[in-house]
This record gives sequence, C-alpha cells and structure tokens, in this order.
Amino acid sequence: MKQIIKKGDKYNKLTAIKFSHKDKKSCQFWLFRCDCGNEKVIWVNNVKRGNTKACGCLYKIHGKTKTETFKSWGDLRQRCLNKNDINYKNYGGRGITVCEEWLNFENFYKDMGDRPEGKSIDRINNDGNYCKENCRWATPKEQSNNRRSNHFITYKNKTQTISQWSEELRIKCGYISTRLHRGWSVKRALEL
Repeated sequence: MKQIIKKGDKYNKLTAIKFSHKDKKSCQFWLFRCDCGNEKVIWVNNVKRGNTKACGCLYKIHGKTKTETFKSWGDLRQRCLNKNDINYKNYGGRGITVCEEWLNFENFYKDMGDRPEGKSIDRINNDGNYCKENCRWATPKEQSNNRRSNHFITYKNKTQTISQWSEELRIKCGYISTRLHRGWSVKRALEL
C-alpha cells in the first residue's frame, strides 16, 4: 500500500504518528498527535487539505461548539470552501469566499455575536463575501427579500421586491406578477 504521508509529518497542529486503517473507498486514516497532547485518528486528506488543523481543541476553548452561532459559522465555511458541499455551486462555486479573519471562529464571534433566535447569517450584497461589513443576522423574511432571484420594482423612487410591494400596498403578489407579465406598466400594476 502506498502511504500518502509518513510518520513525523507535521500539518498545522497535527503530527502523524502511524497508519491506522483504510475505509471501503481506500481512504487512509492515520493516528495524529495534536500539539495539545491529544491523539486522534483522522482522515489524511482532511489533514493535508487543511480542513482539519487540530484534534478539536481549537474549538473547545471558546465553549461555543454546540451553539447555533457555531453551526452557522461552520455551515458558511462549508458552502464556500468545500467543493463536495451540496450548496457549494451557489457560493464558493460562484466566487463567494469567507474573509481570512472569519476562518477563525473567535473572530467571527467577536464581529457577529450570538445568533439571535429565529435569525440566520445573511450577506447584504448577494455577490459579496462573508465578512463583517457584508453580513447581518436576518429573519427568514429578510432573507427571502434578499435573494438574487428576486424581481425588483422601482415605483415612486423606491425599489423593493414584489413581495415587499405586495405587503406595503396590500395587493397579492400573484396579482402584481400577473399584471407585469401581461405587460402592464409598474404604475398601473401597483395602483389598481
């Protein structure tokens, strides 16, 4: 068997100790010793790619690993950095990245704080990256009005989604969409 690393190789805080096993897909797992002293069997590819930098001790120090805030941070990193993530094509695949500071959870937490109940992370500019200046905690409704697939309408010098105009003017979304699809002017579609 060809080994893709050797004993003593160092990756971030992990040092390879010995080969452990291969799984059904021939992926190699090694026993690593972390700088903190813990030993853990880890998939070699995750270590070599830098996806796993330590035994888990880096996340234990802040006491937030089981929180919704930590989950949100982990999910945004996966969407942008993991080509195997189901959502990668809509994020990392179209050039959306995570700022360097936010690759560290403590920095993300310092900028964003605890995730408020009923909210999730939202990029203000959908074509912008995940960073302090472009992110907020948003409700599902706010997120829905911030999709790139939304149709924005400008009326009386105000630009909003059809959903926002519907709520403001108390006209059903379907009516507005149908009227516009039939070629009605924005003024006529929103004033009837």
